[in-house]
Amino acid sequence: MTDLQFVLKTRFDSVNTLELAPLQQKVRDLSASAIVPVFGSPGSGKTTALVVRFLQLVAAGCSPDELAVIAATRESANTLRDQLALEYQGASTGPLAKTLTSLAFSILAAKAKREGKKAPVLVSGSEQDQLLKEVLTEIDSGSWPKNLDSTVRSLTGFRTELRDLIAACLEHGISPNQLSELGKAQGLSQWIASALCYESYLDKLNKSDRARYDSASLLRTAAKQLESEDEFPLEITNLKAILVDDAQELTPAASELLFQLTRLGAGITLIGDPDVATLGFRVANPKAMLQLAERIAARVNQKVDPIFLEPTHAIRRPEISAALSKISSFIDVARAGLQRKGLNPPYDVLTGGEGLQVRVFRSESEELSFVAGELRRRHLFDEVPWSKMAVVARSRPALEKLALALSAESVPVQVIGSANSLRDDHSSGQLLRLARISLSDIPVGLDQGVEILTSELGGLDQLGILRLKRSLRKQVEEFEGSSDQLLVEAFDNPNTLSLVRSPEARKAEKIVRLMHSTKDLAAIEGTTAEAVLWNLVSETGVLNRWVVLSRGVSEVAIQAGKNLDSILSLFAAAARFAERNPTARAIEFIEDQLEREIPEDSLALNNRSGEQVLLLTPSGLIGKRFDTVVIPGLSEGVWPNLKPRSSLLGANVLDALVAGEITQARELKRSELPGELRMLNKAVGACGQRLIMSATEKEEEQLSQFLPLVHGSYPPTESKSSKTYTLRSIVGELRRDLASTKSANPEQATLGLARLAAAGVPGASPRSWYGLLPVSTTEPLTDLDNEKLQIRPSQLDNFLTCPLHWFIETHGGSAGSFQASLGSLIHEVLEVSESSDLAELEKLKVSRWNSLEFEADWLEQLGKRQAARMLSNLADYLKQFESAGGRVLAKEQNFNFELGNIQVRGQVDRIEQLADGNVVIVDLKTGKVAATAAETLVNPQLALYQMAVLEGGFQELESISPDQLAGAKLLIVGGAKFQERNQPAMDNQESARFKKLLLDSSEGMSRSVFVAQLSNHCESERSYGSCSLHLTPAVSYVG
Repeated sequence: MTDLQFVLKTRFDSVNTLELAPLQQKVRDLSASAIVPVFGSPGSGKTTALVVRFLQLVAAGCSPDELAVIAATRESANTLRDQLALEYQGASTGPLAKTLTSLAFSILAAKAKREGKKAPVLVSGSEQDQLLKEVLTEIDSGSWPKNLDSTVRSLTGFRTELRDLIAACLEHGISPNQLSELGKAQGLSQWIASALCYESYLDKLNKSDRARYDSASLLRTAAKQLESEDEFPLEITNLKAILVDDAQELTPAASELLFQLTRLGAGITLIGDPDVATLGFRVANPKAMLQLAERIAARVNQKVDPIFLEPTHAIRRPEISAALSKISSFIDVARAGLQRKGLNPPYDVLTGGEGLQVRVFRSESEELSFVAGELRRRHLFDEVPWSKMAVVARSRPALEKLALALSAESVPVQVIGSANSLRDDHSSGQLLRLARISLSDIPVGLDQGVEILTSELGGLDQLGILRLKRSLRKQVEEFEGSSDQLLVEAFDNPNTLSLVRSPEARKAEKIVRLMHSTKDLAAIEGTTAEAVLWNLVSETGVLNRWVVLSRGVSEVAIQAGKNLDSILSLFAAAARFAERNPTARAIEFIEDQLEREIPEDSLALNNRSGEQVLLLTPSGLIGKRFDTVVIPGLSEGVWPNLKPRSSLLGANVLDALVAGEITQARELKRSELPGELRMLNKAVGACGQRLIMSATEKEEEQLSQFLPLVHGSYPPTESKSSKTYTLRSIVGELRRDLASTKSANPEQATLGLARLAAAGVPGASPRSWYGLLPVSTTEPLTDLDNEKLQIRPSQLDNFLTCPLHWFIETHGGSAGSFQASLGSLIHEVLEVSESSDLAELEKLKVSRWNSLEFEADWLEQLGKRQAARMLSNLADYLKQFESAGGRVLAKEQNFNFELGNIQVRGQVDRIEQLADGNVVIVDLKTGKVAATAAETLVNPQLALYQMAVLEGGFQELESISPDQLAGAKLLIVGGAKFQERNQPAMDNQESARFKKLLLDSSEGMSRSVFVAQLSNHCESERSYGSCSLHLTPAVSYVG
């Protein structure tokens, strides 16, 4: 057992003991009032310099409350806060690090408190989207250019562009009137219309009884507050120094707030790298950190002396440094650039495998298998913790896809970043829709009922729904409607379900009664959305099931974890809604969430303690470093994504105009490539020892230009499976070796499987191997010496076609189809009809139509057309039959006779007596395919009907004698016109031949082995048989 060693850290240990580079020491020793931008390439120790500067200032006498440490994102602020607290080992009155948004909020909250007003509210992205939805419906459509019609304006993408434009205005302090004037000056009518939306948006923000802000307006308003007041809040007045990490991500509003914060003489240290800026979509400017430093310095008549950090330690492998150097050479220096010298410092080359791999595969599955294999190999053989590895993709959907693929290969993963909206997420969306249906006064429809029952909360699948419908139909036989209608009725009257004894009915009854109790709960005054949602989800037991399922690394565990996260986010949103709208009803929150199309902003911390591979977008890498970084799926249009942003409303044009980069909108020729390169630089710079870049060659896509940029050329395309190093793959390999006759060491494979089986690894134990269990019985199906074999006419036909097919069909291996149901309806119409009149036949059809079930409206319309054709053909036949002087002796007539040890039972559709007194057995066929005349002559089903007459099987019809039998026929009504196929009456020779066939078939049916007719049936494309599943040979080893 490894001995644990504990080290007592004391305050300022890092200041005294950490080995710092000379330039890091220079940053550490700056005075509190210094105004300095600090540039450094990835891994040059920028954050370390910030931490030791903080500690040095505290050691020099500054209180932590007199220092403001600013991070770019909430997640990086959490990480930096923990790092500072660990090194400082002291108490403070507030967090040691925060975002500028958090600081701005505290400034405005303090002002509201002084004035006796309610605290301000930060509007989330989804709330912004809802406000813009309302704004767009109110603005006159004539204000917009023709190309931005109502269809375009209803799209989520359009609202995203409008939100970006408004954010750009707020960042730069542009009012609605100024935007309108700019639109007129630049000839951009979309800006004029957008200005109306902008003004209405601000009005809606200010209409509340408390101040509401989005992130951009929050920063800008706080800056204006500081600018306009002579008396600052105490926390601002006492500030002596501001330390900003990842300052390359500063936006105009953030820069303005920092400028105002330094009015009273506080120094500022801006630390960052313009080459890795990733928040350009938020109008962040890589040049801002230097511009801000110069602006602040000019106010106090100082000159800015930037510091450029250079790493002096082996922080990454040389191959990765070379890749960074190549990438950064294509990026604008943004008034910096000297920090790039540190990308190739002199240091000893680290030992180990190659630091850079660039691979291209023929299929996506091969690429994903390679990525999973490399991650597992890195963890198992190189002993790199999962948490020290990351997979970076350009978008959230790509990360979700990767998460499923990697978890399928037993790689523990966590996706970092915003997810779907709550309504679009799997579990929260189901809960919201269930809550809305529960509280509605509108009766539950069939589609809604099926959705509820097949949801995670309902617990049934489609097979369960079918079983429930059958059980309901069997229990409530007097109900005249269809089983679909019975299911719908059960939602109004759950007592119907209590009459049915089945597991499916119990689950359905539970969720239906829960819906009724939830509606009663919501009717009580003061009931919150939290209470309504909790009443629904807590009683189903689904939360406990998800908790159990989430304990693993499989796809199921990943989904269960996502389900829990989604439900927790939903309850957090419900709590915020109740806090802001204390008198609102639960249904208002539910409807509000079901309207939202973009994700809620989450305050939840990402799990940083668990051992998981992090899946991130480039912006999620801020403040993070990893041993291994994988960048898969590199293709043009994905990464880099060079599709122009803000192509409709031009937020980027506005940003460039206000920043002074252009004077006319048409001058903007900005490419998206620099931003894409910066994000790639961020991803590569976050890597220390192993960088893996991969892609899949596809006909419809071009490989990413980033591959030759880093590798020097496009690597050759590979087509091979990679080892994934999972227990499942090891089990497969060992079993394959064991089953192979060429195995060099079967004993080793046996011992390996035994060890895995003892550990409970699935598939390792021979008890679970397919094909090894003995046959459950070799007894014949029927003992002909002691019992009679029951035969029905259709079964005989199936057996003669294929014995295996007969066995499957007669022992539960088939399910009824719609065509069979429609055929039964036509048979029933023929049975009860007393007339050949088509209108009368149609009435009979309509009266029974509700008994059929359809999966879609178009299928019902198709069924009606087919039924109309069949009835028309049937009417034509009946008229012809009546005009020929025939009469009907029986319909749906049962028969029963014995032959040796065989008992034959069946029912014929129709027995007709012709004008000459002869009798014909009629078998109605509703299919389109007509049997040929030759096939009908030997049709076993018709022959069996004739045999029933000859053997006296129709005991209820004494008027029929064998001498009257003129044969049997098929009446085919499924085609364009009705057709008849005749089988002549049996003579003595034919009767003897058929009896022998029947007896031989009975012997075959009674056996324990059934032959598959491969060429004639099982492998025929037109047989539609279910035999193929049972023809798959066992592949397990048999020793």
